[in-house]
Amino acid sequence: GQYLGWYYGKEKHARILIGKDTRLSGDMFELGLAAGATSMGAQVYLLGVCPTPAISYLVRKERFDCGIMVSASHNPYYDNGIKCFNHNGEKMEEDLLLEIEAYMDGNCTIDLATGDHIGEYFNWEDGLEIYMSWLKEIVPVDLEGYHIAVDLANGSATSTVVETLDSLGATVEAINNSPNGININTKCGSTHPENLQRMMRENDFDLGLAFDGDADRLIAVDPDGNLVDGDYILYICSRYMKEKNTLNKNMCVTTVMANLGLYKALDANKIDYIKTDVGDKYVFEEMQKNDYYLGGEQSGHIIFYEHAVTGDGLLTALKLLEIMKNTGKSVKELSEGLFIYP
Repeated sequence: GQYLGWYYGKEKHARILIGKDTRLSGDMFELGLAAGATSMGAQVYLLGVCPTPAISYLVRKERFDCGIMVSASHNPYYDNGIKCFNHNGEKMEEDLLLEIEAYMDGNCTIDLATGDHIGEYFNWEDGLEIYMSWLKEIVPVDLEGYHIAVDLANGSATSTVVETLDSLGATVEAINNSPNGININTKCGSTHPENLQRMMRENDFDLGLAFDGDADRLIAVDPDGNLVDGDYILYICSRYMKEKNTLNKNMCVTTVMANLGLYKALDANKIDYIKTDVGDKYVFEEMQKNDYYLGGEQSGHIIFYEHAVTGDGLLTALKLLEIMKNTGKSVKELSEGLFIYP
């Protein structure tokens, strides 16, 4: 917090956005970061519990100098971490992260702010509304008549998913929607979708949606309880985008972990693909370098580069629902043509 407050505050008061997931230790990290940044003169805006992609979007949209997300993603509650974003909402440059580490190791010193140069922090209650409104603007799908089950992993998705889907007209039933600080990702969410799969088989839902702890990835479930992972989502989206002439350069960016079946299905649909190393960082770098619009991982990190610079579980869910709505097909029908190899 101190180093970022100093780094971005050399010529003016830095503006820094901080968010967190639902872990018990999140408050401690959030307030520690805010204290450090304000001690260097920064103006700190606290978004509270939010999805990681909300930080990425709002930093860009509201012109913050940087953003910080306190989260350990899909890990257990007792883990926590810090994700830093630059002013473009992209993952922070490695060189700057190394500078922060050097400062934390005591290899350099910086002067604290004094007197009326000390910063302030604010609880920014409007931020999530801005983020959700943006999602509904870019995917204005009418979900009246859709019955959707969601597993919110007792995490960041609890702050946005039900409210957004409700406002678009869907009937939503949520599980793992009661975070208590220690139940995030506990036998739930995108890494443990078994309960959602059973819920889908035993009830009459159009689609199931499972998010991870910080809501930047999505695994879907069809009405029969079958998983629709990132490979399926890339297949469905790439075919639809190709048909609508929005798949820029006819390219889908994947990683070396993608199933062989995805490549065969893309070949059959005359869609080009590139394989990167594992990690959404490498997927994004390839997309940014060549202006590709669709990329992602089997784990459910999907990036729609036309709109965002990071994976976003809720955006992915809305895109999937939009395709279902516009084609009149179920997610199972949309998945036809992709055979996953063991």
